[in-house]
Amino acid sequence: MQTDNEKMLQEIVQNTEMGKNTLDELIGLTHDQRLKDEMMRQKREYRRINQAAHTALDAIGAEAQGQSAAARMSVSMGIRTRTMMDKSTRNLATMLAEGSGQGVLDCKRAEKDYPAASPGARKLCQELGEFQSSAEETWREFV
Repeated sequence: MQTDNEKMLQEIVQNTEMGKNTLDELIGLTHDQRLKDEMMRQKREYRRINQAAHTALDAIGAEAQGQSAAARMSVSMGIRTRTMMDKSTRNLATMLAEGSGQGVLDCKRAEKDYPAASPGARKLCQELGEFQSSAEETWREFV
């Protein structure tokens, strides 16, 4: 049975993979260099936090359970649908702001759902939530 610690770290892995995968899909759709640069910067931060969660899971002898294939496909289909007719900077930034906002909510939910998680896992989750909150504000500047 998974502990609160492991569950929170798994949430962080899935949350950061969602961010990385979304940015991977959207980066090729824009010609706005400023937007591309910000996407790359944020992708690096998602990767850093993801690696920290993987390391923490390894340390407790658990294997990371990334985003499911069904979840990846669902996100990919949603992106294709929402960008089919509109690949503007405004539309992409709006989608990214919405995704970052959802990520913040997911972190808040994990903090409440897993109160017995280790201080390290809680700190990493809080760091991810703060990063996504800041990212949401950054994306709004492009709208």
